[in-house]
Amino acid sequence: MAKLNISNVILIAISLIVIAIILPIGLAYIGNAGNVSVTMPNGSAVALVDVVDPAVITLLTILLPILVVIGIIMYFIPREST
Repeated sequence: MAKLNISNVILIAISLIVIAIILPIGLAYIGNAGNVSVTMPNGSAVALVDVVDPAVITLLTILLPILVVIGIIMYFIPREST
């Protein structure tokens, strides 16, 4: 099994701190996307929920953080060199 260097530990810590700060902000923006008014080509303004299926917005708010965490885990898992 590959060794976990101190540089990897520092990179993991910095990544988790950045994610802990940025991810909730991004989720708030995505969660608030349902309340945004969108101007259609004909000039009418409708809510984004009426244009985009609410399941898509819900999927993004649930799936996005899971994919971010999986990506970080996959990046920092030590691998054996062959």
